[in-house]
Amino acid sequence: MNPLAKFLREVRRLLCERVTMLFIASTTVGALWFCLNSAGRTASDAYILEAAKNSAFLGALFFTLLTLTQFHRDYKNKTDSIVLTSTDPIFYQLRRTLALICAAVITALIVTLFALPYALIKTGIYFQADAFAASWYLIFLGALVLSILLSSGLYLLLRRVDAAFVIMVGLIILSNLLEYQYDLNPSYLLFWVQTNAAGFSDLISNQFQIDLILWNRLFCMLTALSVWFFGMCSLRRYERGFWGSFLSNARRAWIPVFFTIAVVLSGVSYAGEPIFDDSIPLDYGATYDSGTGIAMFVSGSEEEGNTNLLLTDKNVELSIDTTSRTVTGKALYILQNLTEEAQHLSVLVNTGYTIKDALVNNQPAEAVRDDAEEGGNATWRIELPDSSEYEVELRYSGKVQNNGTLGQNPTFGICDEYISLPSTGFSPSADTTAADNCSFTGTLYLDEHLEPVFTRVEGEKGETVNGKTKWQFSTNSGIERTGLDAAEYHTKIFEAGGLNIKFKYFAKQDGAIANMDTINVMKAAIDYFTKTFGPLPYEDHLTVLELPASFCGGGAFGNISAMDETSFAVAGYLPNESDAPHSGGGVDVLVHELAHQWWGLATCPIYDGTSYWSAEGITCYSTYRFMEYYFGADYANEHYINEWHNNWDTYKNAFYIQNPEYLAKLSANDASNVMSSLNSIGLYDIMPLGLLKAETAVGGPEAFQNKLSELYQSYLGNCITYDDFLSVTELTKEVLKLA
Repeated sequence: MNPLAKFLREVRRLLCERVTMLFIASTTVGALWFCLNSAGRTASDAYILEAAKNSAFLGALFFTLLTLTQFHRDYKNKTDSIVLTSTDPIFYQLRRTLALICAAVITALIVTLFALPYALIKTGIYFQADAFAASWYLIFLGALVLSILLSSGLYLLLRRVDAAFVIMVGLIILSNLLEYQYDLNPSYLLFWVQTNAAGFSDLISNQFQIDLILWNRLFCMLTALSVWFFGMCSLRRYERGFWGSFLSNARRAWIPVFFTIAVVLSGVSYAGEPIFDDSIPLDYGATYDSGTGIAMFVSGSEEEGNTNLLLTDKNVELSIDTTSRTVTGKALYILQNLTEEAQHLSVLVNTGYTIKDALVNNQPAEAVRDDAEEGGNATWRIELPDSSEYEVELRYSGKVQNNGTLGQNPTFGICDEYISLPSTGFSPSADTTAADNCSFTGTLYLDEHLEPVFTRVEGEKGETVNGKTKWQFSTNSGIERTGLDAAEYHTKIFEAGGLNIKFKYFAKQDGAIANMDTINVMKAAIDYFTKTFGPLPYEDHLTVLELPASFCGGGAFGNISAMDETSFAVAGYLPNESDAPHSGGGVDVLVHELAHQWWGLATCPIYDGTSYWSAEGITCYSTYRFMEYYFGADYANEHYINEWHNNWDTYKNAFYIQNPEYLAKLSANDASNVMSSLNSIGLYDIMPLGLLKAETAVGGPEAFQNKLSELYQSYLGNCITYDDFLSVTELTKEVLKLA
């Protein structure tokens, strides 16, 4: 009988067994239950991604049991000696493994018969075939195949079903627990069952998340194959122990060769992972990133660049290729030497880029990259000759990478439908002083179906040639960096707070926007904050920008307030037939990011490291007051005051607050992550509660907001320290301190 016929007979035997049908049926029923009962922030999340991730856990457990049952049956029935002497034991185990994988494929196809039409109905026009395929075939089916390879490899290695089962259950539980180990910041490659992909968008491509799933499955499959091949090498031969069997099996050179290849490739795939960089953790004794685009300084000061160099002019020419998903650019800097000595220039570039060529005053120069990566950036250094003025030209290219220390979430990237670049992914940032009237100009070549939104500058559309549109921008406001988001955007313009508000949202959502209270909420919030605190310092307009769901929140930068698509979900606004907004709606994030225009951009409350005074605290308080005004006291109390008190209780009972001496015993990475969690509670919950106490001390909400208006207008365009706040409000630190 030829090998194919033997394999088909093994598949037929397996599928005809009742125990196999039981496990296939149980996995299928569990998957259908999760389809009907999973939840998420978007329709694609709830009805596709989360259903597949939850089903993967159940499927991994059932197929582990099925695999161990099949591999242990000969030993249990005491027929292993007969079977292994009548057939080639290596190919016998290979056929059993492949037959089990066929059963997994059949299970996934059966689940698809329900999951696909259900997802089509629930997501409607937002259905994305690649998101469905990645969820059910890479995550769900991938988990089944991985569990088969791992459990069979472990059984062949250990020859004990109980030990193999305990290890597999431990690995399944570990894959689940990793999702909640924020302090450890585990690599996304280790999530072998479900992956840590989250926040699937309904409105644009989920390619960034699919990239993460693909690379995860590549690494996990290679690792599982390594275990399986090692198990095959360890397959026990008659009357031989482990080493005797190993040497006997190794005579078939292809087994140890494939084992070695799998081990090497798994290591290469782990080390060569291209989505995240190797940035060192942020030092929370120096700076703190609020997560909304507002950088607040803590104790000490940031390391300054070369203050002997003054940047007077910068020009950028950038081309983005969505097919190869790469950036190619050229940046020209005009620098004045404020001394009579030779200088060195440092530039910050996204870690995925390489500076190809450097010219200084039209002469070739060498750009040397530092080994350390921090905050998603790499530092390149260029030695400058003795000259009073420099013209530095840099040519760079590459694929943008994400900061590997911030939750392993792919925020930045390039695909056909969406582009997101940080400022150092748009152009290298000179680590120098910028003149107040520094000229910053640029040209961007972009696919014609995409519209760019530049951070802090305005783009002007030019001609289109060969499918690429030329966009230009210029400013003399001392800005030398800008980030970029690009998609197929639609724009609605309305007036609020004395400004024209440009609301840019994804084209796929055009019909749904008309059924939301979005514009009314934005207009009411901007008018409220303008009346309460004072007008924004913009001459013309403010842009509100929609981001993908994977962004998980919002940010405020320049005259842009940005927030993810869940802030514009119908359920997040006041429905026509209801008197209260849907609980948990994204409207809260929308208003929060608009409030940051007053507290964080127009003024900058500084986090000092000794108190929790910051832009976040006063923004949370301001958002609470608007939500009370617009949606009522019940909503505001439930979603703000109650949450603040609950988190304050969590903070007080935290182990490292109760036992601060143990914090010094942690590694720098772990201590940084612990401090991040504690600082977050302090900024977003403790400080707003302190401001509520301040209200009572000054005579009520209206009197307190009058003080905040005075503070805002007195420090417009400047930083605000905690002492400045106390001085204007005539309060003391003791008044704001919580018991």
